[in-house]
Amino acid sequence: MKTKIIYPKNSLLKEVIQYFLFITKNDDEIITQLCYPNTNHCLSIIKGGEMMEVNKNEYHILPSTKNSSYLTGIYKQPIKINTKQPYQELCINFNPMGLEAIFGVNFSQTIFKNNVLSENKNWSPLFEIVFSNNSLEIIQNEIESFFISLLHDEMFSNSLLFNKTLKANQIEELNDLLCKSYRSTHRYFVNQLQTTPKEYLQIQKVREAMPLILKDIPLIEIAFLLNFTDQSHFIKTFKKYTNSTPSQFKQTGCLVDNMLIWNLE
Repeated sequence: MKTKIIYPKNSLLKEVIQYFLFITKNDDEIITQLCYPNTNHCLSIIKGGEMMEVNKNEYHILPSTKNSSYLTGIYKQPIKINTKQPYQELCINFNPMGLEAIFGVNFSQTIFKNNVLSENKNWSPLFEIVFSNNSLEIIQNEIESFFISLLHDEMFSNSLLFNKTLKANQIEELNDLLCKSYRSTHRYFVNQLQTTPKEYLQIQKVREAMPLILKDIPLIEIAFLLNFTDQSHFIKTFKKYTNSTPSQFKQTGCLVDNMLIWNLE
């Protein structure tokens, strides 16, 4: 399986999109991707396969003669994606509420949605753009031009507001950044992202911890940097969202381009 990460060029899209991940699988080898919880949202476009839900934590990419798409939202446990046949995929990772800024539809409460692009004929040009024979640079430019043409100003402002929350370490900081009371912040997160502020911050901290673990930073230092009560509290929280201890994760986790963290089996 080959992967290539490309980052947005357009200054506006940098606010809503984290990166474009191009995946190419050319063989029939069985592969399992273990994807860890995250606060972002992923829109994936596939050629040669279709994502099917086995249960809330496991999915299969099955052979398909049609182009397909799927959307994943904030999930709180690792998910497995199993595949065998060759396929091509583009995963577009959005910041919280970034999908709304571009598509103008409330997707961020979605945990998993299949064939999401088929619901609106105005979005179908993405398939032709992504799976053309053009270079990755041209494909990226065309995708970004397409997204800019769809950008919703009023929802873009909401996305920028959520971007500020990526810098928060405590719920009190979320309250201040959003200019809301504790109860209003809680209600706002549940309504917008279908998760609580506490869960949101914990998942963010676990994600921040992952590259530090892979770089052999001592756990006690990571706990301090990420404002955990102590090392034990950090390990307990990490295991809650990854189903593994930091030492177990270190043996299997993989960091791609200092951004993508997953486990391939």
